[in-house]
Amino acid sequence: MRRSVLTLKPNSEGTASPFHVGAIQYVPDDSFHHGFTLIFTHAVSLHKETFEPMLQHLLKTPGVRIRDVWCIENPNHGQSARLNQKLLSTPKYRGHWTAAEYARAVHSFLTSDVHGVDFTQRKLIGVAHSGGAPALLLVQDQIQTIMFHGLILLDPAIFPSGKACSRVVCDFFAKWAKSKRHTWDSRDTALKELSTTAFKGWDPLGAQRFVENALHPSAEGSSVTLACSPVQEAEYYLSPDWIERPFEIFTQLTAADKLPIHLIICFRSKSSDMMQIGETQIALVKNMKRGSVQLIEGGHMFPQTEPVLCADAIAQVLNKFQCRENARL
Repeated sequence: MRRSVLTLKPNSEGTASPFHVGAIQYVPDDSFHHGFTLIFTHAVSLHKETFEPMLQHLLKTPGVRIRDVWCIENPNHGQSARLNQKLLSTPKYRGHWTAAEYARAVHSFLTSDVHGVDFTQRKLIGVAHSGGAPALLLVQDQIQTIMFHGLILLDPAIFPSGKACSRVVCDFFAKWAKSKRHTWDSRDTALKELSTTAFKGWDPLGAQRFVENALHPSAEGSSVTLACSPVQEAEYYLSPDWIERPFEIFTQLTAADKLPIHLIICFRSKSSDMMQIGETQIALVKNMKRGSVQLIEGGHMFPQTEPVLCADAIAQVLNKFQCRENARL
């Protein structure tokens, strides 16, 4: 596959985001001109290159017609955080971040001309993992000319509003974000430690991509630190738009049953509160005629720990889209 990195500048014509918005395009060796264009949003504290091990398998899957894949980066994550460092350090953003900001960045990128692509003419499939899902759903509020043909949600952080389980989980992850280690003396040290802790079971390439892209030199230059600050990560979990509006959109879309929604979910090693959240999502999707649910192994981070299984699960969904298209011809 071929890869290209593009960055939308804040002063680009028509952009609504005040940030540089980074994205990476993957084009399969056998690209289908009339195939699907996949738009990925990543989980909190990761980066736009995180899906690369999985995409190496997906883009070689026989029979799946993909034109290209775009992974759009949250502006305070990965390499984008370095470009946005000055603005992210201002009082407005230093201790504050929301899913709506990520959604605004995604929408700005898709409607810009930096990439030379008219996404209104593409067969778009939105794919979101974990905390990328609220942002992808919030993009639905901003869309006017760009329409998705379907959504694929990978263990999405779509929390039922008004339920205690949602607040318990958000509070837990906010406390965890503030307390976790975020600085190491080198990338090698970080990789060695994380490979036995947080990244245990990750695909080696995925772990390597993380230390290359999600860690930046610290201010004094003697160490490396997480691109997404623990404070901003915690605020992302606690922001009102993380729960209320995304779940409202999700409920509306599943009830309308016009936009196909496919849920790929894992229940392994989850708390009772997280189980309850997943069961709520499943119940809504199972009421759809245009929806489906797949259970998968590998834990919440299965795109990183089980890239082949994840690729196969996404390929199954894309085959359903293709069959539906063929039936209409």
